[in-house]
Amino acid sequence: MKFYFAPMEGITLYPLRNVHRELFGEGIERYYTPFLTASQNYHFKNREKRDVLPEKNVGFDNYSEQIVPQIMAGEAEPFLWAAAQMKKMGYNEVNINLGCPAPTVVNRHKGAGMLEDPERLEKFLDGIFEEIRRNSEVVVTERHGDRAKVSLRSNDSALKMAEAFDKSQGTLYPAISLKTRLGMSDPQEADRLMEIYAKYPLKELIIHARVREDYYKGRARTEDFIRAVKVYRECGGKADICYNGDINSPGDYSALPELCGGGDNYDAMNMRHNIEAFTQNDSDIKPFISAVMIGRGLLADPALVRRLRGGEALRAEELRLYLERLYEEYEKFIPEDRNIIFKMLEHWAFLQVHFEGCERALKAIRKSRSKGEYRAAVNNIFANCEYITDSSC
Repeated sequence: MKFYFAPMEGITLYPLRNVHRELFGEGIERYYTPFLTASQNYHFKNREKRDVLPEKNVGFDNYSEQIVPQIMAGEAEPFLWAAAQMKKMGYNEVNINLGCPAPTVVNRHKGAGMLEDPERLEKFLDGIFEEIRRNSEVVVTERHGDRAKVSLRSNDSALKMAEAFDKSQGTLYPAISLKTRLGMSDPQEADRLMEIYAKYPLKELIIHARVREDYYKGRARTEDFIRAVKVYRECGGKADICYNGDINSPGDYSALPELCGGGDNYDAMNMRHNIEAFTQNDSDIKPFISAVMIGRGLLADPALVRRLRGGEALRAEELRLYLERLYEEYEKFIPEDRNIIFKMLEHWAFLQVHFEGCERALKAIRKSRSKGEYRAAVNNIFANCEYITDSSC
């Protein structure tokens, strides 16, 4: 089983990716960036572009494969421009965000908002993959060192993006994966969505087992996830499948349907039988699930993947070092102590589960105004609050 670190806006930025990779990266195959917005003016926000600059990937020996930029777009042409830019930076894959539930995103018909109109979604994906198909051959007409002058078999709109091609790598675009939910409000909507996704040569299909209206609340809809994957395969979908949703402990992982069934509302033996019968229908069919994406679970327990692979639980000294390294990395680009502390509080919101009776100590962190005050508050937590080795069931 492959494990991925999920994208989380404002949190899984390059300082976190580098530090986590350094201390707990063994067993994690890919880290996904927070989404970059592909705007109509063909320009990234400075903070978004900075997050994916190759020189920021200091913790990775092969960032081209180990980091996947996620792109948010409402139209095919800006997405293609953004994807070409990522290829130029050396990334071999980009991920389409069709899962973000935020109202500000959905109201612009982006993220999960694309799921509301299947026809619009299909037109969007048609535009992307048709352009990629037409530009699958890049003809190098002139070379100067590692730079190449290219001509494309394309229309004028795609030629605008030729500047993104610096090296002759065989194609202007990286591979495309997609992250989706099961629908807007009803998981039955997944049937039509899977029918659409099955049309395209996706590298991977990541399914968050919730609908948009769930946001991140309630139990993940594993039964609907299983049904959606079955529909996708029956429609001819060939991409690898990644499961996303509520993997916060080894117990959650062991309840995944491809392992032993799970949940209170269906019979595990029958579900296993149905999965096995389905996957045996075609000897060429891919495994039911080939990867698991984890977000909040890894923020609360940076060593979670180690535990899922049979390793030891997070130790207090490891957590302390993790926090120290995060502060050091944020300090390199966040100008004031108080702003760094605000950023660290985003992590403490998840990590506080490792301490019993720490509310007063956490309050001291929130009130910290300087690096010295913050460190004193953290020292107090580790010295005087009970550390919980296993914070989950």
